[in-house]
Amino acid sequence: MRKIPSIFDKRQGLAAGPIQFKWLLLMACLWLISLSSQAAPWHAHEAIYQAVSQFSQQQLGSNASTKPLDERSRYALCTTPLQVTLPFNNQKTVKVVCEKTHDKTSWSLYLSINVQTNIKAWRLVSPIAEQGTIAAKHIALVTYTGNQSNFMGSETNPIGQQVKRRLNEGDWLSPDDMNNLQTLWRAAEDIPQGQVIALKHLTSSKEPVQTASPSAVSSKTQLIGKIAKRYIKAGKLLDKDDVEGQQLVVISNQALSRGRELIAQDLALAWVPEHSLRQTAFSQKEALVGWVTKRYIASQTPLTKDMLRQAYLVIKGSQVSLQINLDNYQITNKGQALSNGGLGDKIKVKLSPSGLVKEGLVIAKGQVELSR
Repeated sequence: MRKIPSIFDKRQGLAAGPIQFKWLLLMACLWLISLSSQAAPWHAHEAIYQAVSQFSQQQLGSNASTKPLDERSRYALCTTPLQVTLPFNNQKTVKVVCEKTHDKTSWSLYLSINVQTNIKAWRLVSPIAEQGTIAAKHIALVTYTGNQSNFMGSETNPIGQQVKRRLNEGDWLSPDDMNNLQTLWRAAEDIPQGQVIALKHLTSSKEPVQTASPSAVSSKTQLIGKIAKRYIKAGKLLDKDDVEGQQLVVISNQALSRGRELIAQDLALAWVPEHSLRQTAFSQKEALVGWVTKRYIASQTPLTKDMLRQAYLVIKGSQVSLQINLDNYQITNKGQALSNGGLGDKIKVKLSPSGLVKEGLVIAKGQVELSR
């Protein structure tokens, strides 16, 4: 019986077995087909695009085009509906999530999209120069279709706003083109130094925020009633350093000698610039009646605490009535004041007849309350 040559027969080689080679090739093809039939099914790219498009129409109200996936990328067939979200709070990127595949795994991917908008937006019908102010003749409301989302729509009114740069006919208006304006205040006329600012001295002005001084005044209440620190030329943009406040304080109505006990006619109220007040001045003239000057005070001088003292209710060396308040009763005694004292002053007194020295509080004319 003749022996069939083997494809692995070293003496015969491949040339000795063409039938066997064809048989081996057939087996290899069958093996590849078998592997292919066992491979995992893939999720079609078109199905992913369709899920994104459906999401865009339902959630964004417009169509969206998707940047194509790499043709070589493969995603296992999803057995649950694809979940599409906007992960970055914008309309430029979506996230597609498969929660469960046929082999109980999951996957996710990010896709760039272009959302097609259809809005009424403002468009230039005539050019505007840099820093120019938009008027009705410059713009028209036109339907825009595209993927830009930062144009100024019908919900905004750009008339009266100022542009940062030159805009040409056909340009669409964007918030980025606008100067952010704020209301500031200018001098409506020349204002002399020392003038009390009134509304007639002021005029409002719309100014770009980015060019205005940080100290520029944005509220007229910061100006009205204040005093001009220097001469201010008409048209000047006012800032906080141009003005200063004033206070209504008690002043001397005439020259006052040292030791004078004040009467109502010695006092008056006047508005004075804040810079002239080195210390806190008194504001109630009635409260100063009966106080005593510590030194000479010129006329029209704002009165401060270092210039005055309360009238002495206890005189050094005088006899005073002493009292000690206990829980349920009061002890009284006599004593001698060892110093002068006004209402609320602490002074030392000598008790009679013991001669003990105690500290007490002046509570009335000739009366001292001793500490327990």
